[in-house]
Amino acid sequence: MTEKRAVQAGDVYRIRQVMDPQVAPDGGRIAFVVKQADQDTNEYVSNVYVVESDGEIRQFTSGGKDSTPRWSPDGRRLAFLSGRKEKAQIYLMSTDGGEGVAVTDLPYGAGPPVWSPDSTALVFAALTSTLGDDEKQEDGKAPPRVYTRSSYKLDTEGYLWNRRRHLYRLDVSSRSVEQLTHGDFHDGDPAWSPDGKHIAFDSNRAPNWDVSPESAIYVIPRDGGEPRCLLSGGSFSHPAFSPDGSRIACTGNDDPNNSSRPDRLFSVDRAGNDSRDELGDWDGSLGDDIASDIIPGGRPELDWQEDGIYFLGTERGRSNIYRAADGVVSGVTTGEHDISAFSRALDGTVAYTRGDATHPAELYRLRDGQTEQLSHENDAWLDEVAIVEPQCLSFTGANGEESEGWVLPPRGSESGRHPLIVYIHGGPWTTHGVSFFLEYQLLAGAGYGVFYPNIHGSSSYGRAYHTAIERDWGNLDYEDVLAGTEAVAAQSWVDGNRIGIAGGSYGGYMVNWTVTHTDRFRAAITERCLSDMVSFFGTSDLGWWWGQIWGSYPEDDVQKLWDMSPIKYVKDVRTPLLVIHSEQDHRCPLEQAEQMFNALRRLGKEAKMIVFPDESHELSRSGTPSHRVERLGFIEEWFRERL
Repeated sequence: MTEKRAVQAGDVYRIRQVMDPQVAPDGGRIAFVVKQADQDTNEYVSNVYVVESDGEIRQFTSGGKDSTPRWSPDGRRLAFLSGRKEKAQIYLMSTDGGEGVAVTDLPYGAGPPVWSPDSTALVFAALTSTLGDDEKQEDGKAPPRVYTRSSYKLDTEGYLWNRRRHLYRLDVSSRSVEQLTHGDFHDGDPAWSPDGKHIAFDSNRAPNWDVSPESAIYVIPRDGGEPRCLLSGGSFSHPAFSPDGSRIACTGNDDPNNSSRPDRLFSVDRAGNDSRDELGDWDGSLGDDIASDIIPGGRPELDWQEDGIYFLGTERGRSNIYRAADGVVSGVTTGEHDISAFSRALDGTVAYTRGDATHPAELYRLRDGQTEQLSHENDAWLDEVAIVEPQCLSFTGANGEESEGWVLPPRGSESGRHPLIVYIHGGPWTTHGVSFFLEYQLLAGAGYGVFYPNIHGSSSYGRAYHTAIERDWGNLDYEDVLAGTEAVAAQSWVDGNRIGIAGGSYGGYMVNWTVTHTDRFRAAITERCLSDMVSFFGTSDLGWWWGQIWGSYPEDDVQKLWDMSPIKYVKDVRTPLLVIHSEQDHRCPLEQAEQMFNALRRLGKEAKMIVFPDESHELSRSGTPSHRVERLGFIEEWFRERL
């Protein structure tokens, strides 16, 4: 038998991402998306596939940039998004097959389509310009951009300028498109009432919406009109009607003064009264919060059925489907896995995408109490490569509390001692868990152990753990990093003198903080990092939001922010540091990396900076395929030379 090879950076091109499962209303067929990086074009190819009732899988679209399939309630049509043109537009095709036909042609593209209950219309959100054509002046040059709102840019989308997201309705028979909402604010997440007469959505329409985390739930008539607010006073989104239309569920936070708290599941009646928390004493996290560079995190996916509200949730690094009914939450699925999306048919059939720590996501069906795997898109690749099974590890961290993490032993760990790399996730309100991570598998295959802990501030371990580092970064979380590292270093295969640390976003902050406060680590990599909290406020696309999390704005208490900034302590760095950043990162702007790198060089420290052009904060997960491969190569090279 041929020995399996180690995972390589080029495997970015081999993995097929299975996502967005949509079961037909009658439960017979399931549409889903398969996405894969193409080495020749250096782009991603995505198409819609359909599982027939007999289990046969066939490719349903061939546009190469198709996604977001949605069955019409009458089962006659499939709507989907396609980027065949410059911007993604909505297409329709018969569920019997044939050619997809574009039914929108909006200048900035269209958002995911939502069918009306009678299958006669679609509602969707899309960007629109408040000033008409904002791209060019008469001489063909880009005009000056005049900003009056702080929401003028957004990571992955770039500079929004005067564009706002509003709701549109498409009449299927006439193909006419009508804008339903207007104004100098954003509207999104539309949902139809069961009788098709109203549309719920979320929006922040306060005068200072561009510097406020609040959002409310509104309802408008099917044909548009003045929106009526049903639920406000917090940060609410993702509305979903009850089957009888009497109530609307949503996710959100009812504390407008601290939007970093874990979201809860609420419902409110159509009069805007009787707001309820539907989760009872359930203390998990809504949505799929598990970090992965292969499996995309999932939204809460609210689906209100006769027997309760179905949603995605994450507990202790495991993601499953749950049902909330009368303030009691029960598991629809259970297990050591990562469910990233689901949909449910009228007959109770559930389609979902599921992966785990050793398998990228595949399509599954739950019907009549039986679970069946339907797709096997990654079997051939898994037959080639050696995948390391992680070990769950509990360790005593800050405040004497038990924390949890996972350890990937390196190939060959049964003999000798090996280097260890500690990885800190971003967020901080995400979680490591039982999800496939290509980067970690690559390093384990190259002979490195990988430890990825859930330190204080991580989601999915309850509200108290989630909020433990509010207004106090670099304390409990830092203690956890050191405690977890020593717990793994005690294992027989670890060479305690060859330990590295890496992380991105908040994880990059923690790397910066750690290397400015200890020389325990022999080499470090900080990515899409945060180093100076003072300047971050004025340069990040969400800079205004962070005053709630850190407890101050620069004009209020600049010293508090400076004391939590790693750059303040940069002179104490003794660990070689590789700084990796994206040029178009609007979440943690490039200046954060530049400050760290330039200070280290000026002080004579060992440092290198790599900047990827035309990439956003999402480089490691959805960046240009060749850049993702190059990035993995730089990481492996840095640790190979220093560990």
